Amino acid sequence: MRAERFVSKPREAVWAGAALLAAVGLGAILIPTGPLGIDQSWADAMKDVHSGFLRHVALVFNSLGVGLLRWLTLGAVAGVLLAVRRWLALAAFAVAEALAPLLSSLLKVLVDRPRPPGGLVHPVGSSYPSGHATYAGTTAVALVLLFTAAGSARRPWWIAAGILIVVMEWSRTYLQVHWLSDVVVGAALGIGIALLVFGAAQLRRAA
Repeated sequence: MRAERFVSKPREAVWAGAALLAAVGLGAILIPTGPLGIDQSWADAMKDVHSGFLRHVALVFNSLGVGLLRWLTLGAVAGVLLAVRRWLALAAFAVAEALAPLLSSLLKVLVDRPRPPGGLVHPVGSSYPSGHATYAGTTAVALVLLFTAAGSARRPWWIAAGILIVVMEWSRTYLQVHWLSDVVVGAALGIGIALLVFGAAQLRRAA
């Protein structure tokens, strides 16, 4: 069985992940229950650019982050890892994808931030952080770490992952169900979890 090498520098990945999680926790303390100035400005801008096409795109991403499509995506990735017997990769993926909604839900309860008014869909729970953005951050980073080789050749895949995360963030604010700071923090939470879990898994195997 080949040794898993998710990242070139696993210790740095662990520290980067921990730093992102610390920033998320700090945000939970510092961000007020209401919108920040930039939150309201961004929400107003999203209301000004409404169109049928953009709404359709946002609703597609809404569906990708919840329910059947989400579970099918996670199941497909887990199935591939299971089929090729990448046990450490499968375990790390499972832990990251379990921690992401758990920590996101815990923060929602603790912060209890009201959602923006006039949402175009009707999600459950409070606004901080965005669970969809957390899921996107965790899964996009995990896919790059799982299925591409560590090194500079990953750069196009990191760009693709970043685009997916940003579009998911945009979709939540476009649908008026999250403030801008909610989605930024949600993505940071997901990315931090993925880096921390996969870096720690690689270090544990090497020990």
